[in-house]
Amino acid sequence: MPGAVSGIVTLTTDFGLDDGYVAQLHGTLLNVSPTLRIVDLSHAVPHSDVAGALTTSLFLTESVWPRFPAGTVHVVVVDPGVGSARSLVAIETPGAWLVGPDTGVLSSGLPDAIRPVNGIARATLPFGHRARDIQSTPLAGDTVSRTFHGRDLIAPVAGALALGGALESTGPSVRDVAVAATLASPILEGAGTGRILHVDRFGNAITSFRAAAAGESFEIVVAGQVVSGPASSYASAGAEIVALPSSNGYLEIALANGSAAAALGLERGTPVVLRRGAA
Repeated sequence: MPGAVSGIVTLTTDFGLDDGYVAQLHGTLLNVSPTLRIVDLSHAVPHSDVAGALTTSLFLTESVWPRFPAGTVHVVVVDPGVGSARSLVAIETPGAWLVGPDTGVLSSGLPDAIRPVNGIARATLPFGHRARDIQSTPLAGDTVSRTFHGRDLIAPVAGALALGGALESTGPSVRDVAVAATLASPILEGAGTGRILHVDRFGNAITSFRAAAAGESFEIVVAGQVVSGPASSYASAGAEIVALPSSNGYLEIALANGSAAAALGLERGTPVVLRRGAA
């Protein structure tokens, strides 16, 4: 078991906030129990770019999930394959429950040791982890929409688990699940090739390089520009674009009181190169 019953459910989706889909998830969960505490992690995952949706989902969940108490149920409904042959899973880990499509989108909550170097693969869950296929869960209501499994299948399971329900009650056991590669790019022999993982609302461009692996001085080459690092803070660089450790452990490219992404034309997927000891 992931520890004490928390009664907390986090939601990560590509629904946006315009159409009432998020409210339907909330309503379904509150019908399980009005005592549930629901946290909206993000509903702005890109919906028309499968690879970008996976990257964004993994980046957001990797950054946020560890901040929650044991027993939290983490839901991801980023599901371009809804209605297809893909399955839905509920996964028990030593610290949390993960519920969503079996597409690799839940990988942030799983050990790096079972994740592939590249792409998506099937992996057997290690000791202390269990999973159930919830595609035909008995916890669903009488009517299940073919286009809204998040509401009709995932939410009822998440609510039950958040209240201490048994994993066995959610569906048949499965031994392996889809896992996606980690987001971090390796730095080998003093250099590495990576990409922009995310651009936040301030225009900071988060790279795929871990700050701890970058060394005491480095430079990042991106969009034809050389950016030196590490800066100690946003303000310390004045009007220059700099690289510095972000709060989630990656290096980010930033501009104090401005948008580094706009200044350099950066977006998710833009290639970046790091050279250690070059600054």
